[in-house]
Amino acid sequence: MVLYQDIAKAVTMVIKEAFPNVPIYGDEVQEGYKTPSFFVGIMPVSSVNHTKSIKEEQLLITVSYFSNTTESLKNYRVMQELKSAFGQVLGVDNRKFTIQETNTEKVGEDGDIYQFTFDINYYELASSESD
Repeated sequence: MVLYQDIAKAVTMVIKEAFPNVPIYGDEVQEGYKTPSFFVGIMPVSSVNHTKSIKEEQLLITVSYFSNTTESLKNYRVMQELKSAFGQVLGVDNRKFTIQETNTEKVGEDGDIYQFTFDINYYELASSESD
């Protein structure tokens, strides 16, 4: 079973290797952070039971970049480096998840917040426990 916290750790490690001097926070941090910084979020999108024992999971991974500059070219470079760092595969423990589509968008009104997002889909054995 793949745990969300293991996926979050794997995402954080990719960012940390690409940007070793930039702090990385979770979604729970609302204030007191330094810029530039990254925020990592994981949102379960869907869970589909294919059989009694196999289910398909889809997660949305969001990496928000809070820049310390409004210079678009510098921020675009960071987004390109982030995209390159993730590549096409996210390794989580002994599993590999294919990153099929990525999206980047500017979300801050002041031009200093960008988001890099991607979905991962994977199959797991369904829990044998009854609810």
